[in-house]
Amino acid sequence: MTENKNKYVILVVEDDEDDYFLIESTLKSTKFDCDVHWVKNGEEAMGYLLRQNEWQDPIKSPVPCLILLDINMPKMNGLEVLQEMQKNPALKNLLTIVLTSSKNKDNIVSAYDFGANSYVQKPSQFDQFIKGMQLILEYWFQWVKYPFHTTEG
Repeated sequence: MTENKNKYVILVVEDDEDDYFLIESTLKSTKFDCDVHWVKNGEEAMGYLLRQNEWQDPIKSPVPCLILLDINMPKMNGLEVLQEMQKNPALKNLLTIVLTSSKNKDNIVSAYDFGANSYVQKPSQFDQFIKGMQLILEYWFQWVKYPFHTTEG
């Protein structure tokens, strides 16, 4: 597990500010100690993951143990991010969950083809969203044995 001061580092890739704040507050309300980082599109996500531009400092951009990735974003969409991650040996095994409102079956198939670990549709009701996030974190952080990165890169 990648940790930052004993916290679970989570990168949220989401262009909608309201959705981000909902995700962030939900993550911080779980029993897991989350260090949440936010980027607003796929280009920023790749900059963060590759430590380019404003994310060159590893303290500002710790390696995430979980990426929550929206699909429909400007500049570079979530499917393009997944494709880029698969090309990079240091990124291709990062735990990535597509968290989106898209119900498009082609998006679902493509997300898994491009290496997503899960595809989750954002619940429309607040209480379902909170419960769903708690279940996601419990599943990936407690039950599944996953090779979380423990070193930079």
